[in-house]
Amino acid sequence: MSGKGRLSDAVWTAFTEALRFIVVPLVLVDLVTSNYPQLSTAFMSEIGTFVMFFGGMIVASSTLEAIHRPGTYKRLLFGMCGLAFVGMWMFVIFGGGIAEFSYGPYFVRFDITKIVYIVLAGISLKALLVYMTFSVNRRAEVERARKRRVEGAEKMRQQARNAKKMKAARAATTLSFERMSSAEFDVTADDDIGYTPSAYVKDLPTGMKICEVCGAQSPTKDYVCKNCGSWFPRDSVI
Repeated sequence: MSGKGRLSDAVWTAFTEALRFIVVPLVLVDLVTSNYPQLSTAFMSEIGTFVMFFGGMIVASSTLEAIHRPGTYKRLLFGMCGLAFVGMWMFVIFGGGIAEFSYGPYFVRFDITKIVYIVLAGISLKALLVYMTFSVNRRAEVERARKRRVEGAEKMRQQARNAKKMKAARAATTLSFERMSSAEFDVTADDDIGYTPSAYVKDLPTGMKICEVCGAQSPTKDYVCKNCGSWFPRDSVI
């Protein structure tokens, strides 16, 4: 059952248990005490308070039991606590097994102690059923917890692998001096960078000159070579 299903089950359990152990018993107790004031038990003077207290404990325990999965120790604990409060509630309702009724000169004493013991024995059998339900579902709960741990560990390993890949990708795209070659090299002066001047050609046409970069012929009045775009020396412009 999913968490949402257990929550709705817990709400329904709280509603039904409140009706069974608080609302209906208080209505019946009020009717009995109003119509038969001669009836008395060991807890009759404060029976409404006892019903409210033990009934509230039963509702709380049953609700917490329903909201937890079968096979968990919390469900077992709240189930056992709920049954203990049910036994106390029944003992109070029956007045400990002794009830007295007086009417004028007549006096009647009811002893239902054996019935109370039978009811408490039935509650004990219900406790055995709660424990058997826990035992049956415990193995499935342990297996479910193991799967959650395995899935959590696998998820953490996957996140670690993804983080490692992202770190490696960032390192690959980041330039640093460590990634550069450690080979030695010489830096030449600015005047030494360029092309070696070509040999001077004497038989050039009149009004033409040679580009020292690409070797193309250009008019002597040009400042820039039309072939490669390099600038001519100032003394070559006529």
